[in-house]
Amino acid sequence: NGVNAINGIEVPTKSDVKDQATTDLNTAVENAKKAIDQDNNLTDEQKQAAKYQIDSDAKTAQEAINNAKNNDDVKKAADAGTLAIDKDVANAAIDNAVAGKKAEISNSPLTDEEKTTLNNEVDEKANTAKESINNATTPEAVSTAQESGIKNINNTEVPAESAAKEVAKKAVAKAAEAKNNAIDSSNLTDEEKAALKQKVTEAQNAADQAIDNATTNAAVTEAQTNGVNAINGIEVPTKSDVKDQATTDLNTAVENA
Repeated sequence: NGVNAINGIEVPTKSDVKDQATTDLNTAVENAKKAIDQDNNLTDEQKQAAKYQIDSDAKTAQEAINNAKNNDDVKKAADAGTLAIDKDVANAAIDNAVAGKKAEISNSPLTDEEKTTLNNEVDEKANTAKESINNATTPEAVSTAQESGIKNINNTEVPAESAAKEVAKKAVAKAAEAKNNAIDSSNLTDEEKAALKQKVTEAQNAADQAIDNATTNAAVTEAQTNGVNAINGIEVPTKSDVKDQATTDLNTAVENA
């Protein structure tokens, strides 16, 4: 009876503890990949790279689970695997926020140099966030670092106007104002003044358009210089042709009389 009792004790071919850990790990992988698919700013290549990293970390965790000698080691291996996968998801979320912000920067009217400055700022915030994520030791810490990082990236302000372009437009406007003042101070008729001011307006508008179309600081400066020169080059006569002609006609009439 004793021998039969001992022989009847079944030794499972698999560990229930390890099986449960594997099931939980597979669920974590599945959920992680679903989260990656929700990162709409990422390219297909970026999504695939993130999923490869998840698979790699899951494989490492699975090996550690399989090699565990006791329940405590199984739990440690499972927790480590889940944490690594959480970090993969968090880092991808940071990349997603970066891609979104950089798209906003790219579509702005800023110059290349201004865009580069903002992109560098975003990269610095992303690196800080990823460092916090990678140094986290709990899922909660990973989540906190992820949320904080995304918030910092999203809070990067993208100006609606380029500072360099605004300065250039002000310089052009100043030149236009000075030219219009000179026109107003002249001895021309209202109609002659209006015609000259129309030329000033056209030159200013052309300069502003060229400034808006400029993509670099150097191109902005060039557009500004060309605009100011064009406005300054509009000549304001010291005498009115209309009045001169009227005077000539009058003198002729007197002479003939």
